[in-house]
Order: sequence, then structure tokens, then C-alpha cells
Amino acid sequence: MKPLRIFHMGIPGHLHARTFRCIWLLEELGVEDFEVCMVTPGVPYVPQLREHGMQVATKLPALLMDGEEIGESGVICQLLAERFQAQQNLLGRDNERIEMLQWIGFAETCVMFRVPLLPALMDPGKDLEALHEEVIDPYWRVLAGNIERFEAHFRARGSDYLLASGFSVADTMCGWSLHTFHNWGLMDLSAGDSPLTLAYLERLQARPAFVRAEQYAELEPGLHPRP
Repeated sequence: MKPLRIFHMGIPGHLHARTFRCIWLLEELGVEDFEVCMVTPGVPYVPQLREHGMQVATKLPALLMDGEEIGESGVICQLLAERFQAQQNLLGRDNERIEMLQWIGFAETCVMFRVPLLPALMDPGKDLEALHEEVIDPYWRVLAGNIERFEAHFRARGSDYLLASGFSVADTMCGWSLHTFHNWGLMDLSAGDSPLTLAYLERLQARPAFVRAEQYAELEPGLHPRP
């Protein structure tokens, strides 16, 4: 059986594509037999995807598994968690399934897709002042409301992670969004208004699998076995 092949893009110290969620999850699951294909930032993805086995996919993230091309980080993470559940259960308890799926959706529909001009955020030539004017200021209240959703959750639950049963795929989904937008200055978790969410993010960032996933951005473009 061929190893999983996942396509990723990252710029060290600046950004990771959503594929970060999937690689972080693979590391948490203890999966060792997979390949990472790093694409070159700023260059059309399609020719790079075709060169390394993708026939249909046109964007990241993309996973080649058992001959199937799979896209969308939420779908990929859920399928990976199901595939390797016997190795480690990161899907939560049966009675947490609906909550887990809602957090997976929240990571995208509420945190990500309410942010306009995402390409501007990914432009290393944009300084923080320009980002504030173009993106951050117009949507600050919307994003602050999203952070309050996390804050209220942790106030009510008193748990370390989103599910009461512990760390799960929901955390890899939401954690990437919080980490990325906090680093970009889009969500200022250090201002003192969201201490529980900041503590949650810091717990995630300290996990060994998260640290390993960050190092994938340092890989050169091309195909690599798991480092």
C-alpha cells in the first residue's frame, strides 16, 4: 500500500496553509508512513500538483489516499482521524460527535470565511498597518465575537480542550485558525479580554506534535518522506 501523500505550502515564520491542521493531526496520531509534497509559494499550484500525482485537485490542502484525491482540511482531518482511530482516538466520545462536527465547521464558517482579502494577509510584503486598514479594522468586531465563543465555552466547561473528553480533531481545526490570526495580529488574544482562549492556544502551541508540524514549513519544494 502506498503511503499517504499530503500537499502543503509554508513560509517559515510567516504562514502555513490549512494543510498544517492535517499534518499536525497526523503527528498527533503517531502516523509515520506518509509523504509531504511542498509546493512553491507564489507559483501556480496546479502544475505542481499534477507533477506529483494529483489529477483533479487544484488547491491546498490536498491528500492522496488509497488512490482517492481528497480536499478541504475539515474533511481530510475527519477522515484521517477515522482511519487511524484504532491507533489513537481523537474523535471524542460517541456522545460528543455532534459537538465535534460543529467545532470543525466553526473553524471555517465563522473564523475563516468571515475574513475578506485573505490573500492580503498572506502577502509578506504587507505590513501590519496596511493589514489593519484593509482587513482587521473593518472586521474586528466580528472576529471579537468569534473569540468570545471560545471564551464562553471555556468559562462554562473549565476544560483544557474543546471536548470534555480531551484533545481531539476539533482542536487541530480551531487551533490553526487561532494560531494563524493571532500571529497575524488579526485576533489580539494578549490584550487581556480573552485569557482563557489565550491559555488554550498556548497549550496547543506547546504540544510536541504542533511543534513538529511547524517545522514542515522549512522543507524545500518537492516530495519528502515524513522528516
